[in-house]
Amino acid sequence: MDHQAIEKIEALVHAAQIGNPGTDTPTMLVPKGYELQSLENFQQSPARFRGSFTTSSIEDYAAYVNEEDESRVFVNVDAMSAKAFFDLGNAAEPGHGDHTATLTLEKTSAFVACLNAHESAFGQKELAHWIEDWHHCITGIDSNGQEMTAQKLAAAVRRIEIKATSERVSEDRDWGSSRSGMDALDASAGDSTPDIIRFHCLPYEGLSFRTFDIRVSILADDSKPRLKLRIIGLEAVREEMAKEFKDVLANELDEHSTLLLGAFKKS
Repeated sequence: MDHQAIEKIEALVHAAQIGNPGTDTPTMLVPKGYELQSLENFQQSPARFRGSFTTSSIEDYAAYVNEEDESRVFVNVDAMSAKAFFDLGNAAEPGHGDHTATLTLEKTSAFVACLNAHESAFGQKELAHWIEDWHHCITGIDSNGQEMTAQKLAAAVRRIEIKATSERVSEDRDWGSSRSGMDALDASAGDSTPDIIRFHCLPYEGLSFRTFDIRVSILADDSKPRLKLRIIGLEAVREEMAKEFKDVLANELDEHSTLLLGAFKKS
């Protein structure tokens, strides 16, 4: 009998002497380096339920979470997401925390278009095309305070003209800017100019429709004007949507769920 065969026999004898290590999941020691091997995959059913459910639908998320007897849901309002744990246990009887459900709201295509326009500068044709592409979401207000349709907005943007005057101007305004001490550039679109674009859309599925007021300013420092858009009070609107997200989620989940602001990470 060679040396390797003798070592294998000795390993089998030692493993038999140790027997079952006594874990909750059936395991046993095998001769190869005495590694701990799980036999769970050979059982008819797993030792415990494990899984991770992910969705962007508040309705489907609530349906899944409400089927469980108990859950702790950690809500991240900055990321517009929530993560539920069903087997965390407590300090006295901790759980593995490997059965979870994660909700991450996705921005609608209209909201993405609105955000992409924020702080962006457009050429006349580019902005007119953008307005026409999203005409079903857009109305506006001109410099005289009159309502404008998307069609009128696009037409007004197309007929903007730049005129140079020899005046001493030291002023920065939405529809004009100083080029030098003697020359100024002014933009005109006829009797009125677009002042506010109102973008109406559903920002996230499950939340309410909102109207985003977008200020229109002109960068008249070249022969061809550039139009810059800026969403008014965007941070305040984000805070309102985050609060609405938490409130909607709280209303969808039943009394078996504990809702907490923040994030949880197993250490």
